[in-house]
Amino acid sequence: MSQEHGEKSIAVIGGSDLRLGFKLAGVQKTFGKENYEQKIQDLIDREDIGILITEKKDLNLLSKRIRKNVESSVNPVVVSLSEDAESERLQEKIKKAIGADITG
Repeated sequence: MSQEHGEKSIAVIGGSDLRLGFKLAGVQKTFGKENYEQKIQDLIDREDIGILITEKKDLNLLSKRIRKNVESSVNPVVVSLSEDAESERLQEKIKKAIGADITG
């Protein structure tokens, strides 16, 4: 996504495999898990991020306060991926983030 006209970006924070997959898909803002709790809070506070993607197993390591911030975040919407992620829930989060159902 370009930053023209107030458009927001997708950001990914996670392990190298997750970051590589999203980099190959064209996501430019990818971050490793070093200082994860501080980094995820910083990304939530950024105005240029519309969707923040991370791994569910990492969210479980956050303090209660930060986890509450992550779970209640609407802008950006935080999408946590897991091996057994439900596609319907992901579709709902994407719809909430962009205001349209792009999944058909």
